[in-house]
Amino acid sequence: MRVFRRLRTWTSDADRGTVLIQAVKAATAAVLAWVLATMVFALPQPFLAPYAAVFMIEATVSRSLRVAAEQLAAVSLGVVLAAAVGALVDSITVGVGIAVLVGLLLGRWRRLGSSGIWVAVTALLMVTYGAAEDPDVLGFRIVEIALGAATGVAVNALFLPPLYVKRSQRAVTGVGVTAANLLAEVPEELKGGGSGRAAEWNERSAQVRSQLDEALEAVAWTEESARGNLRSAASPALAAKERWGSAVVALSEAWPQCAEILRAAELTIDPHPPFDPLPPPIGTAAAEFVQALAEVIRTSFGVDAEHRDRAAAVRTARQRLRRFEEVVARHDSQTTGSSMSAGSLLRPCGPALNSLAGGDDQRVR
Repeated sequence: MRVFRRLRTWTSDADRGTVLIQAVKAATAAVLAWVLATMVFALPQPFLAPYAAVFMIEATVSRSLRVAAEQLAAVSLGVVLAAAVGALVDSITVGVGIAVLVGLLLGRWRRLGSSGIWVAVTALLMVTYGAAEDPDVLGFRIVEIALGAATGVAVNALFLPPLYVKRSQRAVTGVGVTAANLLAEVPEELKGGGSGRAAEWNERSAQVRSQLDEALEAVAWTEESARGNLRSAASPALAAKERWGSAVVALSEAWPQCAEILRAAELTIDPHPPFDPLPPPIGTAAAEFVQALAEVIRTSFGVDAEHRDRAAAVRTARQRLRRFEEVVARHDSQTTGSSMSAGSLLRPCGPALNSLAGGDDQRVR
C-alpha cells in the first residue's frame, strides 16, 4: 500500500503524470507493433517495427505525425542509397564508406529534421547485412518502419494524447502576478511609504522578462499539443491559448516600457544630478497612473477576471495618464532636474499602456 501511495503522490504532479503516461504508451505501441509485425504480417526483421513505434511517442500528436513522415522519408532514402551502393560497388568495405558519407550528406536536408541521421544508418545496415542488392529485403525495411510509425502515431493520438494546459496556465498567471506586483510597488515608493526595495527593481524586472519567455514557450506548447488532438479538451485548450497568448504577447511588447518606468521611478526616489525629486503633485499623479497600469496587468491575466473588469481598468489608466500629463504640463514650480525626472517617468507611460490595452482580444478571461 505504501508503494501505491508513493506512486499516486509522484504522479499527482502534471508533468510527472505526463511522463508516466507517455512511457506506458511507448510500451503499448512497441508491443502492438511487434504483434502486428510477427503475427499478422510475418515480416522478416520485425524488431524494426517496435523500434519505430517507440520513436513516434512524441510530446504532441502533431509532432508524432511530423516525426513519422521524417522517419519514413529518411529510411526510404537510406534504402534507395543502399540499393545504389549495392548495384555500383562490389566491395562491402568500400560500400560502407560510401553509404555513410553520402548518407550523412543527404541527412543534412532540413526537411528530414532530427531523423536525417537515419539515412546513413539505414544504408549502413543494409550494406553490412549484404541485403543491398535484394529488392525484397529493402522493401521489407520500409514496410517495417512504416508499420511501426503508423502504430506509434495511432497510439499517441488515440490513447490520452498529451495536452499541455496546466503548464501554460501556471506560467501565464505567474508572470502576470509577478509583473503586476512589481509595478504596484512603485506608487508606495513614490509616496514615501514603500519598503525601500527600489534598488532591486532592475533585477526583478529582468526576472519578469525571463518569465515572459517561459510563458510564451508554454503557450506555444499548448497550441502545438491541441493540433490534431482528439481529446474533447483540445478545442477549449486552443481557445485558452488564444487568450493567454494574446495577454503574454501584449505584456512582452509592453515590458521594455514598463522596465523604463521602473528605472525612471527609481531615479526620482533616489535622485542624483542632474535629476531632482518630483514635486508632490507630480509624484502623486505618477503614482496613481502606475497603480492603474498594474491593475490593467492584473485584470488581463487574472483567471477569474472578466473582460469588463479589464476594460474598466484600461479606462481608469487612460484617465490617470491624462491627469499625469496635465499635472506635468501645468506645474510651474519645477526645477530643471525635476522636469527631467518627470519627463523620463512620463515618456514610457503611454506606449506601455497602449501595448497592454491592445484590442478586445488581448485579455485573459
